[in-house]
Parts: sequence; C-alpha cells; structure tokens
Amino acid sequence: MSRILSIVILLGALWQAGATVGQDRGWATAIAWRPDGEMIAIASTTGIWLFDGEFNELGHVQVKATLYDVPWQRQGKQKRELPPRSLGWNATGDLLAVGYMQYGGGAIQIIDIGKLEVISEISTMYPEWTPVQWHPREDLIVAGTYDGTVQIFDAITGEELYFFVERKEKVRGELENSIVGFCWFDEDIIVIITMHEIYFVDIGKDELLRTIVPDAEFTTADCNREYQLITTDGELYDIGTGSLIRVFIVYDAHIDEMILTLDVAWSPDGRRFVASTEGCLVRVYDGRTGELLAHLSGGIHMEYLAYSHYEGSIAWHPDGGRFAVVGQFGDIRVWDVKTYELLRRFDGFELFDALEILPYSTAEELREHECSE
Repeated sequence: MSRILSIVILLGALWQAGATVGQDRGWATAIAWRPDGEMIAIASTTGIWLFDGEFNELGHVQVKATLYDVPWQRQGKQKRELPPRSLGWNATGDLLAVGYMQYGGGAIQIIDIGKLEVISEISTMYPEWTPVQWHPREDLIVAGTYDGTVQIFDAITGEELYFFVERKEKVRGELENSIVGFCWFDEDIIVIITMHEIYFVDIGKDELLRTIVPDAEFTTADCNREYQLITTDGELYDIGTGSLIRVFIVYDAHIDEMILTLDVAWSPDGRRFVASTEGCLVRVYDGRTGELLAHLSGGIHMEYLAYSHYEGSIAWHPDGGRFAVVGQFGDIRVWDVKTYELLRRFDGFELFDALEILPYSTAEELREHECSE
C-alpha cells in the first residue's frame, strides 16, 4: 500500500510540475535507496531522477548545477556543468539532500519528495565539500570542506547550528585534512573522517573527545552498525576504542597488481562490504574474516573518474539482499548478494551525448573500454 501511495503522490506532483517522463536522463553519478526500499534516487547530469524499487520511472527534479574545468578538454579551457554527486535520504524518507563534492562546489539542495521540488538551499563557508550526511533522527544536515571545517545545519531553514574546525597546513596546493565523510556514534557524538585523521566530537558539549591517526591516507570511508569504520585503504577500525582491527588486502589477486579502491559501503547488517575500484572492478568482502566473497565487473573505469568522481557510487538496498553500483558509462548494475547474479543493468543513463569531454573520439572507441559483465 505504501508503495502505491508513493507512486500516486509522485505522479500527481510530476503532473503539476510539468516534467516529462522519458526525457533525456544524461548519465548517472550517484544512487541512493530510500530507507523503506520503495524508491530509488539517482543523481545525473540532468538532475535528480526518482524510480520505484524495480527502476520504473516516477519523476524528475531539476537542481542547480555548478561549473567545472574539464582537465582533458580538447577545445581549450571551457567550463562544464558539474552534476550533483552526493545523495542522502532523511530517516523518514520524505526529504532528499543533494550535494556537489570537491570540484567547484555548490549549495546543498533539499528536495521535498511529496512536492517534487527543492524547498531549501544550504550554503557552506567554502565551495568544496564532502558527501551530505543526515542526523540519524532529526532533519539536520552535516557538511565538511577541504580545510577541516564542519558545519551542521537545520535542513529546512538552512540555519547553522554547529561549527567545528581542525585546520592543517597546505600540501601540494590542497589542505591536508580534507574531510571525506561522517558517521554518528550516537545522537550527540559525530565521527569526522578526514584524509589523515579521524575526530570524535560531542556536539552537545562542543568537545573533541579523541583523535585517531591512521597509517595511510584514504579518500572515502564508511561505518557499520557495529561501530566499525572501513577505509578505501583497507583499514578496519573500532570506532569506540579507536583501535585498528585488521587490514584488508588492497590489491586484486586476479591481475596481481595494485588497484586503487575508490568507494566502500557496508551492508545494512554490517557483516560485509562492497569496494568499487578503478578499472571496473567490484569486490565483496566478509567484514569479519576479510575473505573475498565475490569478484565482479562493472565499476567505474579509471579514465572516467575526473568528471564523474566516485563517492556515492555504491548503494545497498535496505533489506541487504542486493546492491547497486554506478558504472563507467553512467549505467547502474544491480547484484544479488546470495548468488552474486547480475540482476539488472539499468541503461537509462548514457554518456554518449557528451563525448567531447572524454578521451575518446567515437562511441565505438568508448565502448571498447567498457567494463565486461
């Protein structure tokens, strides 16, 4: 019944907004399942698209884009619109936060799903920031920047409620402790994850509780319900004590060379995690034993990274029975967790309408670099 009601509400809002089902969707950059599993949000170069659990299209919301200098632009220095690359649902699933990360930046936009419209925008102190994160219970948004600044906002009014900063010296033109993510230890304690350090902050008391200094730099990280944090460098930490539990193998034995992990995401039960790597590789690990459970193909190709980036490229269904990965060409692949069968390749998003930004001259050449099944 809830699924039918959601579809009716969305179709009504879509009709009022005048959006067109089936219009050009661009290509996907991030995906997020709603907490009840009945809806999927996909960020793309044309905005935010909403689908039901079987990828049937429900609606589209246009969001503001930001600009970005494409590094391999053939026709001189031209700015391109940068699509949103971070999505986050609030606990009740009626609000969706949309963010832009690292290059160019842009305001966080909050979408009311029932109305299919942006109801508020939140601007941070700096234009570059990390994946949007909601408070586990309240409608509060957390945002972080390159220099270690963290701000917490009221998602509806945009009012800043909390501010934290732990700045470091610049390294190669960038600030050393760029924030890459957040986890909530409980409703008052937030875990702030930077490229080189992890901070535990009690926002109720405005107190820094402790700091962990990992052995290696990492680009993204994710936490599970057992208060364990996995980094893209393969290190697993106990959040409560700050101790290192184990280090996972960070190379791919199938090709016997170092493979950079670009995104990691725990399953809802916290027992396994998916790692998406450069070169199209997708791997599933047992989070307790470190066993490599599955070696799949369909992640983000290395040559696609500079434009699409990778945070938000993995999404687990809330029931833990399947997960989705945004692929090289903006496609989305969904796998079954028990059998690791490829359930669906969702080709509703295509990259071919913007070949000039990629290091390929034809669509055929682009397809030669496609990830295999």
